[in-house]
Amino acid sequence: MQAAHSPRRLPALTFPSFAMLASEQWLVGSHILTALAALFLGIFLGPFQAFRRSPFFMETFTDWQIPFFSYYYQALTVHGVINALFFTTFFIVGFSYFVTQRSLERPLWQPSVAWAAFASIFIGLGLVLYAIMAQRASVLYTFYPPLIAHPTFYIGLVLMVVGTWLVALNLFMTYASWRSDHPGEPVPLAVFALLTNFAMWCVGTLGVAAEILFMLLPMSLGWVKTTDSQAARALFWFFGHPLVYFWLIPAYVSWYTMLPKQTNSKLFSDPLGRVAFLMLMIFSTPVAVHHMFTDPGISMVSKAIHTFFTFIVAIPSLMTAFNVGAMLERAGRKRGGTGPLSWLWHQDFGNPVVAAQICAMILFIMGGFSGIIQASLTLNIALHNTSWIPGHFHMTLASATALTFMGITYWLLPLIRNRALWNRKVALGQVYTWLVGMLLFGHGMGAAGIAGAPRRTDFAGSPAGYLSVEAIPWLNSAAIGGAILLLSSILFYVNVIGTLAFSTKPVEDEAPISTTGDPHAPLILERWSLWLGIMFVLIVIAWGPVFAQVFDFTNGFKSLPFSPMGSPMQIK
Repeated sequence: MQAAHSPRRLPALTFPSFAMLASEQWLVGSHILTALAALFLGIFLGPFQAFRRSPFFMETFTDWQIPFFSYYYQALTVHGVINALFFTTFFIVGFSYFVTQRSLERPLWQPSVAWAAFASIFIGLGLVLYAIMAQRASVLYTFYPPLIAHPTFYIGLVLMVVGTWLVALNLFMTYASWRSDHPGEPVPLAVFALLTNFAMWCVGTLGVAAEILFMLLPMSLGWVKTTDSQAARALFWFFGHPLVYFWLIPAYVSWYTMLPKQTNSKLFSDPLGRVAFLMLMIFSTPVAVHHMFTDPGISMVSKAIHTFFTFIVAIPSLMTAFNVGAMLERAGRKRGGTGPLSWLWHQDFGNPVVAAQICAMILFIMGGFSGIIQASLTLNIALHNTSWIPGHFHMTLASATALTFMGITYWLLPLIRNRALWNRKVALGQVYTWLVGMLLFGHGMGAAGIAGAPRRTDFAGSPAGYLSVEAIPWLNSAAIGGAILLLSSILFYVNVIGTLAFSTKPVEDEAPISTTGDPHAPLILERWSLWLGIMFVLIVIAWGPVFAQVFDFTNGFKSLPFSPMGSPMQIK
């Protein structure tokens, strides 16, 4: 009998135990350091937004000449666009490159494509910053019309999106190369999750690409004089809600695949995690009309469909809570927890990497529940244009995502620098001040929203004319939270700069990366054509009627809001 041949394998990359390959160091390091530089620009403007909205702060320091206060909407645009789009994108891309190469034990498909993608996103960041700093793009993070920015703002966003498409191509082709050499083997969970993330991203960005290329950029250049803001909003939110999961899934990657190693524990179920990531990919797009519940012209049937899918997309987060919670219970019991709940406080809270992720989970629980509330039509209508919404998404983006990314930075930056973290105590102080500050800020903004405080409104000059008596103490509380977050941000960058410039100790910890997949994971979960097909069917069901309603096709192409023929439609 002829002996069976093992699958052909490429030679594995040789990674030093406590160092990075030079090529990997430059590529990953360039992305992570650019992400931290972008965050530096955006993060310090956040607390000043909270101060500006606090009646107590503005009355007490009314004579202070603080530059950020004179450019409220400009500063708010920098804070939102740079943090939510460029910091996250650079960090996620660098993190994804690192995880993919280490998990699959092979270099990227085309390093030159990776550098081309970096250049595209970096130039995009520069163009967007130019437009904002020149005071020609104070259009906020939700940049749909009727506000119109300078063309460089939209060109920069296009370059960012194109760059991420190149990143996705590189990751998909690296996976395809690995798959051809490993038939019948499940891919490591971390890479599986990143593939779902970039597949979802490539689909979601089609909406914002269409909005920019056919509506916003032509209008900014003066090629067309009119557009339809509701159609633009629909295209934006086709992208805007998948964007939330584009931020979140890399944090989940850390919770699912790295935190078990960092806590000396084991994930409860690898296959359950794969199902959760597939559900996030499939259901992330057909949910976003809950951002448009107050918009006319969209039928109640369409809104009901998106409401249903919004509740469905909460299920993978609940699955994550169970899966990761069971892993943490095992870790806590190993550390001496014996009672039904004592494992909760027997975690390694003295490790800033672990503490950052657990604190991120605590905050995300609150952000997740407030998000489920937003799926209700009546509550959404009551709260959508209040400060409840910034309270909600700061509990997700600025907590589950940003704080987890900070925890990742505490082990990834030392690998890039090949030096140990500068000060673990400073890192712990940063994590816990972030937890306290965000609890105060998020709850204060949410409660003020319930009391009627509007969002996106600079009412500091006359707070009595805009605010109820009940809202004022909550906005003051949010400002206190902002002050604590400012302190936490300073501590974070003190440690980053210290690690880069002053740390002399050699790095002590290896990268918490797994190079194998669970052999019990069904390979049908990697039948991508099946899951992408289901995703597109649900998109057609959920978005087809919406686009049919907001785009009037009955009168031919002259009715389209991006018609090159010059539609008579007005901005609305």
